[in-house]
Amino acid sequence: MRYENWKIVFEEQRAPGTMRVWAEPFTKLRVPKLFDLRSDPYERADITSNTYYDWFLSQPYLIFAAQTEVAKFLATFKEFPPRQRASFSVDQIIEEMQRSLSTPTSD
Repeated sequence: MRYENWKIVFEEQRAPGTMRVWAEPFTKLRVPKLFDLRSDPYERADITSNTYYDWFLSQPYLIFAAQTEVAKFLATFKEFPPRQRASFSVDQIIEEMQRSLSTPTSD
């Protein structure tokens, strides 16, 4: 989520480039990451800085501001609900396979 010059990351793609990014799921974070896009446009501070988490802990007001913005966004789903689930996905295929494996067959 972007808010002014800030970016708050709630889920991230941990696979390095190439087509692997399409094969790997997003990783949900227990604590969001916070980036100042003007001073860290490539969003690397959490990897390259020894003091990222010290800095992060001194910016708690931004996380609270993000919660407000997320709540506003989620409120839009009341007026404009999400569309129906996709008719085809790999998750649905896996669910169907698991159901068929757990259902006893009659021979």
